[in-house]
Amino acid sequence: MHLTRGGYREDLKQYFRSKWEANMARYYNFVGIKWIYEPQEFEFYKIKRGSRFYKPDFYLPRQDRFIEVKGWFRPADKTKLRRFKKYYPEEFAKLELIVPDKYSGSRANGEMIKFLCDDLGIDFEKIGSYKEIEKYSNLIPGWE
Repeated sequence: MHLTRGGYREDLKQYFRSKWEANMARYYNFVGIKWIYEPQEFEFYKIKRGSRFYKPDFYLPRQDRFIEVKGWFRPADKTKLRRFKKYYPEEFAKLELIVPDKYSGSRANGEMIKFLCDDLGIDFEKIGSYKEIEKYSNLIPGWE
């Protein structure tokens, strides 16, 4: 899984931190969904060390949804999401995650889904699968 390749995307006229994020923007354009990249940074004011900020990857204004695209979860990512839920519960309720393949039987995937569903209480149906979106890659110009 080669997720990271930050840089400016000429076709999107925007910088993205990863090719998956850029591809999600291309997918949203393809299906006609208005999106805003990294629209807002949430600060965890009471926290003095560690993860003090969280910035969702996308905001879909018409759906009033935040989207986070995750290739894998590092401990800091888990901390950010836990704190986002604690300090911004209304915004957290609008969060949907895109993971590599929510139906994969791999151990790493199982741990990721368990964390999202059991630890964070996210409904399995609110978890998207990049693998499912990737099926449209041959129809979407600029797909990486």
